[in-house]
Amino acid sequence: MGTVQMTKSFTRGLSLQGLIATLGGLICWVVLGSASLAWGWSAGAAIAMAHSGLLVWRWSQGRRVFTSDPGRHVMVFYRSVIERYVLVMVLLAAVLGGLPGLDARTVLAGFVMGQVGWLAAALIWRDGA
Repeated sequence: MGTVQMTKSFTRGLSLQGLIATLGGLICWVVLGSASLAWGWSAGAAIAMAHSGLLVWRWSQGRRVFTSDPGRHVMVFYRSVIERYVLVMVLLAAVLGGLPGLDARTVLAGFVMGQVGWLAAALIWRDGA
């Protein structure tokens, strides 16, 4: 798969995550009548988008630097996993600890649905179609 097709797939994935964040936030605000739930959902989905953005950035870094050393590839993979894990944990802690009044379940639901959006985009638009 070429770079242009992969970039298009990543853009579609991030767009679907943004759509889920927006729609979920609007549903929480309009239907449930709670701005707190809307902010919590949106914050969780934004964390999912930051996670995906870091994944895309790391992927693009790996495409630019070629190496035939399998050990280096494994180390870069582990580094990327640890970076994304730490990013998610720090952002979740910052949102849940720093923004009082947000329901933790709503933040986590927004995060999970943002990740589901990324997965759905990968399944829907496979092979750059």
